[in-house]
Amino acid sequence: MTTAPQTHGPSERLDGRLKGRSLTFLLVGEGVGFVGSSVHRVALPALAVLYVDASPGEVAFLAFAGAIPALLVSLPAGVLLDRYPLRPVLVATDLASAVVVSAIPAAAGLGMVSMPLLYSIALALGSLSVLHLAASMAAVPLLSDTRRLHRANSTFTAVITTAGVTGSALGTVLVATAGPARALLADATSFVVSACTAARVRALPATGPVRAARRPILDDIREGLRYSAKDEVLRPLLMVLTATGIGSGLTVTLLAYHLLTAVHSGVTGLGMIMVAGSLGGLAGALIAPRLTRRYGAGTVLAVGFAVHALMQIPAIFAEPGAAWLAALVAASFLRFTAATIVGTTQRSVQQWTTPHHLRARVQQTALWLGQGSLPLATLAAGGLAILIGVRTVMLVGTLVLLLSAGMLWRSPSAI
Repeated sequence: MTTAPQTHGPSERLDGRLKGRSLTFLLVGEGVGFVGSSVHRVALPALAVLYVDASPGEVAFLAFAGAIPALLVSLPAGVLLDRYPLRPVLVATDLASAVVVSAIPAAAGLGMVSMPLLYSIALALGSLSVLHLAASMAAVPLLSDTRRLHRANSTFTAVITTAGVTGSALGTVLVATAGPARALLADATSFVVSACTAARVRALPATGPVRAARRPILDDIREGLRYSAKDEVLRPLLMVLTATGIGSGLTVTLLAYHLLTAVHSGVTGLGMIMVAGSLGGLAGALIAPRLTRRYGAGTVLAVGFAVHALMQIPAIFAEPGAAWLAALVAASFLRFTAATIVGTTQRSVQQWTTPHHLRARVQQTALWLGQGSLPLATLAAGGLAILIGVRTVMLVGTLVLLLSAGMLWRSPSAI
């Protein structure tokens, strides 16, 4: 049987160009906004230490306040994004973030900076960030056809990875030169620019999916959870993501402390390891679509999770010395390469296999399981380190990662 050549009418070509321009605006806006988010991640702890003379426990709780929305907000965010149009959410969350961030320079000028204020700011920014990132991730498949979806997801990840590195460096420079309060003015400006570009993403639907009746939000959350739990491809993948969040929380939380105190890497060595990780994340985002086309999504996921777990091992056994530092730099590069490949691939698999009206809820279920477990694992890591030691906690986290990677090899997701 032969098929007629595929043709595209003027309206289809116009629609394709509109989607392409809209995706470009989305990527630019997310890059600028993520630079700003990285600035306040540097500036808020600096404010706590320099303006309030915060204790280590207060600084840790400030980080917890910024991370806990991943656990509290992710699932309701999925329901909202399956009900309502995405572009107003993107614009509104950016503008709200600009207003929240601007409160800090104002408070500093009035001499009213306090830990309760910083906790509130961190919680608000974390909640807005969860909702905004969810909306931008949900927008990507609507602005790309199925054949180019993985490449679009990878480009999205590459943009925010690059923006994160740039923002962290910029935040450090601004805090050092202008002070942490004034540095946040640049953060607020970045959110306004991001809102303006989000307003240009015109190819997104102007209305949300048509629903027969608005149900209680908990019913919609349960529907997304049930679908994720019953699907034979998504279920094992989401189980592994949950275990990965727990294992990563146990290992990453104590990594910097371990490297500085036991391995004696120094600030320079720690910086080299972090830069290598950022470069690895960028490399993973760029090569993920090519690997998936050649080997298939299942194989890429199974190998990626395994490499990510194995690359935790060098840090556990590392000792002072240049050779170990080189090994840690290489391991950091490979670990983040694998993590980014896994992240973009599993998100594409979710989008390929999930009905449109459930897509945002399934996406947020995955984020809730993976990212929401991180703050709890972070707290557990600190307590366990007192009881059994830092290396042992990191070893337990690595074993969790290895076991979860092994689970995926035996599941339909690896086919």
